[in-house]
Amino acid sequence: MLKKFKGPMVILLIIQFLVMVGFGIVIPILPFFVQNLGGGALSLGIFMSSYSIMQFFFAPFWGRLSDRIGRRPVILIGLTGYGLTFLLFGMVNNLYLLIGIRALSGMVSSATIPTAMAYLTDITEGADRSKGMGMVGAAMGLGMIFGPAIGGWLGHYSFSLPFFVAGGLALLLLPFTLAFLPESLKEPAEVLRSRTSLLSLAVLKDPLFALFAFNFIMNFTMSMFETTFALLAAAKVGFGPRDMGVTFAILGIFGVIVQGGLIGPLSKMFGDAKLVKTGALLCATGLILIILAANYGNIIFLVMSTVVFMVGNSLLVPTSSSLVTKQSTQGQGASLGLFASFASLGRIIGPVTGGLLFGINMELPYVTGSVFLVLVVLVAGRNLGVKNKASLV
Repeated sequence: MLKKFKGPMVILLIIQFLVMVGFGIVIPILPFFVQNLGGGALSLGIFMSSYSIMQFFFAPFWGRLSDRIGRRPVILIGLTGYGLTFLLFGMVNNLYLLIGIRALSGMVSSATIPTAMAYLTDITEGADRSKGMGMVGAAMGLGMIFGPAIGGWLGHYSFSLPFFVAGGLALLLLPFTLAFLPESLKEPAEVLRSRTSLLSLAVLKDPLFALFAFNFIMNFTMSMFETTFALLAAAKVGFGPRDMGVTFAILGIFGVIVQGGLIGPLSKMFGDAKLVKTGALLCATGLILIILAANYGNIIFLVMSTVVFMVGNSLLVPTSSSLVTKQSTQGQGASLGLFASFASLGRIIGPVTGGLLFGINMELPYVTGSVFLVLVVLVAGRNLGVKNKASLV
């Protein structure tokens, strides 16, 4: 199936790679950029949450819209919003204005990744879907290898420069996408009238709720990690922007290895549901190891601990997305949009929680994240195979 759609698949992978290069460019410098504007851990948490608050409301909208008008125009809208808002980031030097632009970015650019995942479900089926999700994850991982490394280097000279480069990359993708990415949706979904939403109690009865819970907890813990890790590493082992760039590049390499080379075979061997639970437990282990490494002041141990966390994340993300598409009873865009909203909810609560906990004790965000990951495996893990169980074992 993947061979049949080789051309569009390659184009989709290139888009995801370049978007994540742009995203990764700014990761190493964000904590230092916010600090330079007078903010701290809590301000950084609010900054990161502002994107997710808007994504929480708009990701389902973009998903439903892509079910109705097609994936291609929604992807183009997302790329445009992403590019323009990143250019605006580089032009401001006021913390409150920066947070406002971040919210605007979440409103528009949140259309890109969920719709790209829906595009993938249109051109794959069966066993190829997990493999396809892994390939997209690997492309994004490659972007996260090059992006942070470039961002750490550029940020050494100017905090604004990485934002201009990221915005430019996204805008350069627009003519490429217009010319070479065909529409994948053959006909509008008939189930768009579903009233299920994150804000309604009906979502608790949704067959996908266990997966939604996993996505919420994963993004809650990931956002606490992203918000506090640079500050923890700077305080414990003296990391700066360049060191963070190298660290995230290493994480990207392992993400590519897992998602690009191992997800397909592992999914066929163990099933997606087992990989979701294994990934969550590895993430929990990695968070505890990060605390131990930081306290020992060992840089190599610290980097390898983050690798354990990233391997778990690389197992969890593509397989949980694949399970959503296999068990969906709505349009693929609508289900993935709702799935993305749970991720957004985690990224709303996580950064602020992480900032507050870090202010109390540097170890608290990591202990809290580890506990929640173990709990979600124990409580929701048994309900991952509600539908299509043959594909899960």
